[in-house]
Amino acid sequence: MTLATQARFAAVESFEQERRRILVRHRLQSVVGLILFSLVLAVSLQHSGFLDANIGSDPLARIGVFLGRMTPKLQADALLADRRTAGSLASWFYDLPLWLRAAYQTFEMAALATAIGAAGAVVAGLLCARNLMPFAPVRFVVRRSLEAIRTLPDMILALILVAAFGVGPFAGVLALTVSTVGGLGKLFAEINEQIDPRPLEAIEASGANRARQIRYGVLPQVLPAYASYALIRLEGNLAAAAALGIVGAGGIGLELQRAISYTEFDTYLAILLLMVGMIFAIDIISEQIRHRLIGLGGPR
Repeated sequence: MTLATQARFAAVESFEQERRRILVRHRLQSVVGLILFSLVLAVSLQHSGFLDANIGSDPLARIGVFLGRMTPKLQADALLADRRTAGSLASWFYDLPLWLRAAYQTFEMAALATAIGAAGAVVAGLLCARNLMPFAPVRFVVRRSLEAIRTLPDMILALILVAAFGVGPFAGVLALTVSTVGGLGKLFAEINEQIDPRPLEAIEASGANRARQIRYGVLPQVLPAYASYALIRLEGNLAAAAALGIVGAGGIGLELQRAISYTEFDTYLAILLLMVGMIFAIDIISEQIRHRLIGLGGPR
């Protein structure tokens, strides 16, 4: 065996030893991370009362009992009867016209908050993107402001605004708008920082001002992603608007709160199914809009 061959074998052996050492280290890190996560999860379950013997040692059984209470007692022979007949669908959805009006108000709250919040997030995303805003103090202030907004839970913000502006949808719209700016602003800034700089540089070389550079060099690249995230946020805002109604911010949440107060368990399920149907419809429409924006709007 020549010296060159021996050197190659030695290099391969050294490489394999280093690879095995790295694999062992990564596996050890994974095992330690899994153990730490399991310990945190176990402590969290214990402190949350999920496994508390005072309320029953079988949480899955408790969930099953509650789901059983929520299930309406429908009867096949009376399924299509009027609302005065027990066991009919109409008696289950006994206040459907009112719920539909409240659900529409919830949709209006979510749509308005998403539109205004997304517009504010576009401005915030441009102001804190490193490649678009050259002034570091402006980026710092905007980013920290967005972080401060994201630390406020929607429910707490709605409670504050309800106390300031009174019960009604206006407080809910304000809460969702602020939350939308905080969430989408960070995403839009990251999208802006990932654009291809060449179109922007070409427009800048032609002598265009900053507004035209953003209009023709940035927005055509980022609008599909903007729209996608805004539509996803609309779905989240719809669910959040329903929850905010529980604290007096209007919409279907007020009806849900009434059902909770009077322990109408089957009404919980009826209202939740109504909300799920609304989110399904919005998701289907959003999917079509996203596909058209990225050029996939043709037949499947």
